[in-house]
Amino acid sequence: MKKILSLMGMALLMASCTDDYKDWAEPFSNAPEDPYSISFTASPASPIDFATISGDKVLLFNSTIEGPEGAAATEYEVVLSDESGENQTPVEVDAEGYANVEELEAAVYGLYGRRPVARTIPMEVGVAINVKGASIVKTASTTLTATPNAPVIEEAYYITGTPNSWNNSDTSLELTNGGGDVYENPVFKVLIPATGSDIEFKVTPKSGLGGDWSKCLTASDTEGKFATDNAGGNFKITHVEGAKFYRLEFNMLDQTWKYEALNFGEYFYEIGNESGWGTSHALFGGAGDGKYQGYYYLDGEFKFKPNADNWDNDLEYVGGDSMGGTLQSTGGPNCPDPSAGFYQINLDAGAMNYSLTKVDVISIIGDFNGWGADVDMTYNKEAGCWEATAEVNANGFKFRMNHDWAISWGGANGDGKLYDNLTQNNGANIVVDAAGTYKFQLYLSCEGKNKVVITKQ
Repeated sequence: MKKILSLMGMALLMASCTDDYKDWAEPFSNAPEDPYSISFTASPASPIDFATISGDKVLLFNSTIEGPEGAAATEYEVVLSDESGENQTPVEVDAEGYANVEELEAAVYGLYGRRPVARTIPMEVGVAINVKGASIVKTASTTLTATPNAPVIEEAYYITGTPNSWNNSDTSLELTNGGGDVYENPVFKVLIPATGSDIEFKVTPKSGLGGDWSKCLTASDTEGKFATDNAGGNFKITHVEGAKFYRLEFNMLDQTWKYEALNFGEYFYEIGNESGWGTSHALFGGAGDGKYQGYYYLDGEFKFKPNADNWDNDLEYVGGDSMGGTLQSTGGPNCPDPSAGFYQINLDAGAMNYSLTKVDVISIIGDFNGWGADVDMTYNKEAGCWEATAEVNANGFKFRMNHDWAISWGGANGDGKLYDNLTQNNGANIVVDAAGTYKFQLYLSCEGKNKVVITKQ
């Protein structure tokens, strides 16, 4: 006589990920060979939407056991996989096939992220079946359909308020997450100028541009939280004396927000492995907008900091690649090694990101070679300068980066003999007193500190 045992089950328990959790018989390794004709099948249960599910337990699958009278499941094991099948997460279920909802939700997040779309998840079910005192192990494959619980996050948001005269079509003050999946990186930031008085605003999602105020994010009654669908009041920034900018940060997943008053100094600093973490290299940002630039040899990991002589409020790596990424205020790792070489370093301390441009070569170009045939310089790591010996005339020359006029250096203030202050901002042609052969040692660091030593040979 056969007995049909049907279970409705749904389980999701966060367990440690493993790539080799496939030995279903492991918990029942002492079980004898199957002396009976028993079959076990598993099929999908009803789809789960974590935004609407109630209760703290849920069944994971439908199962059917066919075998001798009295055959019954005594224990289950379940493993969920990502789409590739390479990453797997065991899920703990009870003897009836139920799993803890909170732990299941975490398992789904770990494999598929939090984007609120239905996921069809491969699922392996192992079962121990008691048949007349013997424990028989069977396995079956099925799927789980689950939708993560998360708010809808759009690709772009914009400040609409007193900074832009409440123009709901204006996109100049864009909040950005630095690119990538908005559910993997849901923190959006923007830098807005301080106005000398309090600021009020809403946040307009991309889909609401052009007058649809109903979709705006607004202030919640709970401090630090925001409301959706224009349900609250305006966000308010209380004027901070001396502030030049405010950095706004919105976590679209947690639905929280905050702002920070900023007053950028003239310099920021890079420090890293290239100097044994002992030298602060100045980056210049004279506009006061938090954007800094400098030129240095890098070799290994590094960080940024606002003060040359201490580590207060240093900026550390969040994510990106070896040539740039996003930053945070302390608590993170070093910026990754871009490989040894000379780089242009660009830091946006307001937007909290940085980028590197490899300087392949610095060259000399001028009247002496018809402004067309670069004389390449060689970087002297020990001396910290670019060097070359060339025969030039008295009619002027410049230094340029990567054989391109996008970046070049000449004398500051229109003075071609201001060797101690070379600028990349419309510098004057550099001149020597007389034609001849000269050794050039070019020390690049940042605006206001670049210089060249010229020695007659």
